Amino acid sequence: MRKQTKLVAVLSTAALLALGASMSSFAATGWAEENGTWVYYDKDGDAVTDTWAKSGENWFYLDEDGEMATDLIVDYNDSYYYVDVNGAMVANTWVSVENEDYDGEDEPATIWYYFGANGKAYEGNGEKPSFKTINGKKYTFDEEGRMQFGWIGEDGLRVSDDDAWKEDTAMYYCGDENDGAQVVGWRFLEIVDADYDGDDNSPMTSSKNVFDDEDQTRWFYFKSNGKKERAKDRVSINGARYGFDEHGRMNAEWATEEDATPSDASGNPVASASEWRYYRSPEEGQMVSKGWFRTVPDERLNKKDYDDDKEGWYYADGKGSLYASEIKEINGKRYAFDAKGKMKSGLILVDLDGTSSRKIFDIKGTDEDNREIDSEDDFLAHIGEWLNEGYNVYYFGDGDSDGAMKTGRQIIDLDGDKFTFNFRKSGSARGAGTHGVDDKKIYVGGMLLKADRDDKYAIVTETEVAGKENVYARMTAEEFIEEYCGDGVKDTKKDETTWTIDTTEVDYDKVYVINTSGAIQNSKNAKDGEDYIINVKSGDIVDITLK
Repeated sequence: MRKQTKLVAVLSTAALLALGASMSSFAATGWAEENGTWVYYDKDGDAVTDTWAKSGENWFYLDEDGEMATDLIVDYNDSYYYVDVNGAMVANTWVSVENEDYDGEDEPATIWYYFGANGKAYEGNGEKPSFKTINGKKYTFDEEGRMQFGWIGEDGLRVSDDDAWKEDTAMYYCGDENDGAQVVGWRFLEIVDADYDGDDNSPMTSSKNVFDDEDQTRWFYFKSNGKKERAKDRVSINGARYGFDEHGRMNAEWATEEDATPSDASGNPVASASEWRYYRSPEEGQMVSKGWFRTVPDERLNKKDYDDDKEGWYYADGKGSLYASEIKEINGKRYAFDAKGKMKSGLILVDLDGTSSRKIFDIKGTDEDNREIDSEDDFLAHIGEWLNEGYNVYYFGDGDSDGAMKTGRQIIDLDGDKFTFNFRKSGSARGAGTHGVDDKKIYVGGMLLKADRDDKYAIVTETEVAGKENVYARMTAEEFIEEYCGDGVKDTKKDETTWTIDTTEVDYDKVYVINTSGAIQNSKNAKDGEDYIINVKSGDIVDITLK
């Protein structure tokens, strides 16, 4: 623009020379120099006012006093023109004029105009944007021909307050006061978000820890028509996907999809995990549209992990949606994701109702049902309840580094003690813990039942439950006698007492004796750690003797 202004001065000097040459040929009619200025007389010898007169190839304006105007914006017949310091009308050029109303705040120090081929300033109508293409760039002007800049409303006029970027009508951005070209594509803009209070639950709201500053510098994207992109979560730009909030800011980190309502700090209401998206940093912003990523969740997605600054693994499908409440196969391996989209590891409870949305809870530690399991006894005390609630036990590795589903025999740590588990290798319930008798051993929710090393042998009862999984209970010989045997018969000669099963007290369907490796004993006199001898024949307990 400034180079073009210098060009105007060169053209005007040439025009002045032409004017001087032509004016010298006039007498009573035409141009005359009087009192240091130029005037123009018509054929009647009268000085003309408020009109244009031509000299050579240039037009000059005579003001209300009949004097040639110089360096002035001329308002003539509802149009604006500019005459340079030599009085010649300019055309096809930019002109900057000092702003007499400059206040150092909303008003610019300089006002720019563009004068077309006929010398008229480009003007808008104050009702809608009327962009003019100048040297390959687009500009808009107000009704007085002043170039507009910054945020531009649907009326084509500048929106100048601090929150202009938030205005629904402020859809365009046209640079600063010295470069008002319409922006197309990306622009990194400084904005003020004075109203942000940390509790914005509107759609497309990005992670609160990203946009919680009053003064921000954020990316905006302007489409080919100049309008900003906004309120969309899957916008493809140059091969990558981006999201934009309702004001047009590029989303960063966690954000919800359009029309989803995220939860507040108290957790209500709650957008489902599948409605959340994850984008890169405020400087990058690309959506993670497919694949693994590791990060701390937004506080409205998982407040506990957010407060603990705890990272987790998440997986986005091809559309950017999180896998949640499901078991998914990824690159040939299966992974479990809870309702908050977080990949689970270790021992996990999964419901088996066959729906697309599964309940998936931790076993180790305290989960959403406040079930705290940190020992073998805790596990066995609750497993029957879980199984009959429709859950089964799965194992997805140990730790965040390996969340893939495991099958077959696994050694698993529970609060420092190691236990043997077995998980199904095939079928619709692949990965579920084996339950019941398998290969002459008994498993409960995947855990192998074994006698304690000090006990040497243990007794296991099996009870059938209609429509549900069988219930297994493990006990010592002494506990079994108390529960299922009557009074013992004492043999004073042998100094021993023998107990037999009181069939009236039996509430189980089968009974087993197992050793410290978990193997079922079929025919044996098994002497336990308390010197009780369990007489087993064909897998059944005949009697128990204490010598």
